[in-house]
Amino acid sequence: MVPVIGIVSCGFIEEKQFVSQPYIHAIENSGGLPIIIPCTRAVPRHPSLQFCDAFLFCGGDDITPLLMGEDPSPENGTTDLKTDFFHLKLMKTVLASGRPVLAICRGMQILNIAMGGSIYQDASLYPKVHISHIQHSKKRSDISHKVFFQKPSILYNIYGEYAFTNSFHHQYIKHPASHLIPAGRTSDQVIEALEADCHPFLIGVQWHPECMYDTSAGARRLFDRFIHTTSEMQH
Repeated sequence: MVPVIGIVSCGFIEEKQFVSQPYIHAIENSGGLPIIIPCTRAVPRHPSLQFCDAFLFCGGDDITPLLMGEDPSPENGTTDLKTDFFHLKLMKTVLASGRPVLAICRGMQILNIAMGGSIYQDASLYPKVHISHIQHSKKRSDISHKVFFQKPSILYNIYGEYAFTNSFHHQYIKHPASHLIPAGRTSDQVIEALEADCHPFLIGVQWHPECMYDTSAGARRLFDRFIHTTSEMQH
């Protein structure tokens, strides 16, 4: 059977919810059936989500700092409390189901916070000299910097020692949650990827592989591995 992948709504633009087309394109072309899960007033419970074989959490706006017990930094970007509540509660429900998860950019931060980790609200709070993690390129598929992968890890098996990736974030992982292992870092030691140490596919990446799907063999292998693992867990 074709695995059904629940792509969680990225957020709201006025009265519209959205999921960027590259996420749908990547799931479909790697052999999955993408289904959009909208942000709703009531977060679906696990029995209502059984039609999904795996879940993809997208990029989007900043996370409301008060949800992490912090006051906002002056550099904090746009937030949406309604979306934050939904994403965090849904992530916890999905994690309890044991099904595969691919969490991208903001999605990785939601994953980390939902499991008890923390983030830096802005790059200015990172205590080391660092490179730019927000590229200003004409195409979102353009590369920006290298990510170096830890061995052993699923991402090392997919990408090798390093990969050139795109980069559009100003918030960084601060403390990884328990059971989440930093699997990739940039040269400035910013954590760019997390993997669970007790799950066949629970992965967060800080870059946007969906935008690089047509230009990067590594990005395609990542989505292929996501779909393949989901298919194996169906049986």
